[in-house]
Amino acid sequence: MDAHLAGYNALYKAGLKVFNIKAVCDTYEQNAKRKAEAVELIQGRKPNIYLDFEEMIKHESLDAVDIALPHNIHHTVACKCLEEGLHVIIEKPLGITMRTAKLIIDTAEKYNRTLAVAENYRRSPENRAVWWAIRQGYIGDPRMIVWIAAGWNPNPWGWREDRFAAGGSWVFDGGVHLADLDRYQLGREALDVYAATETFEPVKKGVKVTVDDMTMAIIRFEGRIYVQWLWTGAAPGRDLNMRIIYGSRGALNGEGLKVQREDSIEVCRMHMLVDRMMKSLKPEERERMFPRGVTDTFATELYDFYNAIVEKRKPEVDGWEAYKDMAIPLSFYESATLRKPVKVKDVEELKLEEYQGEINERLGVR
Repeated sequence: MDAHLAGYNALYKAGLKVFNIKAVCDTYEQNAKRKAEAVELIQGRKPNIYLDFEEMIKHESLDAVDIALPHNIHHTVACKCLEEGLHVIIEKPLGITMRTAKLIIDTAEKYNRTLAVAENYRRSPENRAVWWAIRQGYIGDPRMIVWIAAGWNPNPWGWREDRFAAGGSWVFDGGVHLADLDRYQLGREALDVYAATETFEPVKKGVKVTVDDMTMAIIRFEGRIYVQWLWTGAAPGRDLNMRIIYGSRGALNGEGLKVQREDSIEVCRMHMLVDRMMKSLKPEERERMFPRGVTDTFATELYDFYNAIVEKRKPEVDGWEAYKDMAIPLSFYESATLRKPVKVKDVEELKLEEYQGEINERLGVR
């Protein structure tokens, strides 16, 4: 939630005072008070404090809510808010399972409310530049993506270590970011996956871990594009973090663009690539991506949410976009459980719920 507050602050500093934050809610009173004080510094007025979200929406006159909660209660809180006629922006993943996420989407459509998912990675100047560079043909036809995030963390991470609260490990929680980047930057959809998961360290400092701490996966996308993921928090001794997009002519990563020539490699650093993209954008495109020059990704996702409501259009990352993002890492778990490749479409259509079924049953979702 602190990142969201920084986003609101960035909008206010840019003169985009489109939000009036009337109330904050947290089951821990000290957290709620701290957030209210932070909001007061941004907008000059302290919001009311609630410890129960139903009391908040009952007593406050609200247009929209910004939800940042553990994954297992996303659907209950979001659906209640939508039923009360509120527009919703919610942290990723949209739901703890595909079925709970579908409940949220169905409720938003039933009550004709705007549903946005806080998917911020794609909104950075660097990731926008990668999207742009691929469309300029700089790396030729995309062929492969390799993402590796390997390291070691012996400390438990609260509710995120619990499968029934989180749904999965960081490969799900954070993996939706990478799934969204893959889909956004490639402009293609995932077809099928094959994955293996493992929990090498089932106890962390006395805390039982019920999510995986390692996932390896191969994803086949439309257009003969292959994506390889490795995420693990059980790799001591040497960290490794990289994401590279390979094409028929070159490659893109966080450092920039490299194009293969016959006897050399042409390099364009990321800041130069961002500059090229910015200069190529029409003023209205630049304003849509970076309103008044704001590049804080939480600020721009919040501003897009506001504009979607006002302009009666869908936000850039709506429920269905986030649903497709979720389907990729949840397909990993289905594949690992069944020990065979699975079609992502089968997961999206709720035909495969071997892994998710127990979570749905625990939550009473059918």
